[in-house]
Amino acid sequence: MENSQKLLEKIQKQNIPQKSRLQFNLKNVLFWMLFAFSIIVGGLSFSVILFAFNQTDFDLLSQIADSRIEFFLGLLPFFWILSCVVFLFVSIFGIRHTKTGYRYSPLLVFGSSIVLSIILGTSLFFAGGAEKMEQIFAENVSVYKSLEERKISRWSTPENGFLSGKIIEKKETIIIIEDWDGKKWEIDFKNAIIKGKISLDRNEKIKIIGKISRNNIFIATGIGHWERTGKGRDIKY
Repeated sequence: MENSQKLLEKIQKQNIPQKSRLQFNLKNVLFWMLFAFSIIVGGLSFSVILFAFNQTDFDLLSQIADSRIEFFLGLLPFFWILSCVVFLFVSIFGIRHTKTGYRYSPLLVFGSSIVLSIILGTSLFFAGGAEKMEQIFAENVSVYKSLEERKISRWSTPENGFLSGKIIEKKETIIIIEDWDGKKWEIDFKNAIIKGKISLDRNEKIKIIGKISRNNIFIATGIGHWERTGKGRDIKY
């Protein structure tokens, strides 16, 4: 007796319910949808991670030796990193449970999921979707602390050498800025390295590395754009 006939008799004897072709196909479609959804979420997460790295400005941070690692860790979007990892494994789970998923090795599925998420995330990043999505998420999820809020928090510790705000006045080698709390600072940028094409004009938003001289006077060693738009020539005054 053929194996298929034996199996059929066993099912009939034990009264094992048989799944219809429709149920089987529906289950297969659902797992493919889960895989696709996970890749999309993974791509979205990766795009925000890229956006966060782009805003970190490693060129400016390279001027300091103390607290650099701690500062960088404070800017990492751990929520999105965790989300990217979780949905990466969800995508693997999804494709492994499809009709043909058993044919693919876990390593191949893992690698494919990473590559697809990176391609999608990179495309979204260059299209400007990462920043928009992160803003929407921050506005609609009360417990979520946006990248902008984290950035302001890290760049508002002048006692540790990090200051930022908007320029309200400029005179020779001195600029006056107003930080995010409304406090005015006098910035001496005579020996500062300027990262990027910064004009230091009124209303320009900048971030500064240096040290407090006294009261509200800050000696700058490096100045960069608040929004990192690209690399330019370093200008020393």
